[in-house]
Amino acid sequence: MRPLLSIYLVHPQVSCWQMTPQESGLLAERMPEFQVLHCRSQEEFRCSLRQAQIGISWKFQQDWLAKAENLRLIATPAAGQDYFDIELPEHIQAWNGSFHGEIMAETALGALLGVSRGLFSALGKFSQLPWPRAELSGQMRPLKGSHVGLLGFGNIGQCIGRLLKPFEVRLSAMRRDLQRPKPAWFKPGDRLFTPAELERELPGFDHLVLCLPRCPETDMIINRKRLALLHKEASIYNFGRGNALDLEALQEALQAGRLKAAFLDVFPEEPVSAGADFLRCPNLWRLPHLSAAAPNYMRLFIEEFVRRYREQDTKSH
Repeated sequence: MRPLLSIYLVHPQVSCWQMTPQESGLLAERMPEFQVLHCRSQEEFRCSLRQAQIGISWKFQQDWLAKAENLRLIATPAAGQDYFDIELPEHIQAWNGSFHGEIMAETALGALLGVSRGLFSALGKFSQLPWPRAELSGQMRPLKGSHVGLLGFGNIGQCIGRLLKPFEVRLSAMRRDLQRPKPAWFKPGDRLFTPAELERELPGFDHLVLCLPRCPETDMIINRKRLALLHKEASIYNFGRGNALDLEALQEALQAGRLKAAFLDVFPEEPVSAGADFLRCPNLWRLPHLSAAAPNYMRLFIEEFVRRYREQDTKSH
């Protein structure tokens, strides 16, 4: 009998984050040595873990593992390594996705262009004016030649940086380990720096892009003091986790005109409440944690999962 691979990927709001029968069928084709079960409910998935060797879901609960005697791997498409808040025995691995970069990079590029070229202002506060040429023209800047700071230079950060390079931006990326080689697509003027150098680097950025994971080291890494180091024409973007940015201090800086703009996809508390003060903040644009949404989301996850499983299987033999 083939071992069981059980899937429960349902999302109440975002259709592309819900696995379809066609997509689970694709996974079954790519992994024919497994019996693939596409569960329709959480209860069906929980019960299936008694036989499953692999479980794929958005979440796991600690008590589900008590009778999961055959389970060897749990996986989620989510990027955050903190997504599973459970303690696993040594014989069970936990995988999270790292395929999101190519989708999120397009969102980040759109955000930087929207801010630089005045598109968000044209569609926002000036949209009611019949001919806001004077109001908009003073805000428009070229993205080409600007200095972009990237905090977080893993898969997502590198995808963002690579997509920005055709615009001839100068890129400075924060990385803990400078011994690892620079990407081949770095140009003269691009550089890596350590977290210890962050405050020295901040005044030179025209755009500061955050794509950091949630961990104690990233809590409020961009706080009130560090926001004040950015020049008044700088813009900030967050596509990582909401813990990295002092949202109250950002709101104050935007209201006082000490920063040009902000684009946020993630927030300290999600979902955002209707009464949140920052919703009325000038020059702050946002997405509801959707920077990785795209119709090919699940196919990218499947391709990565199968590739990773095959690589591990090869190494074990």
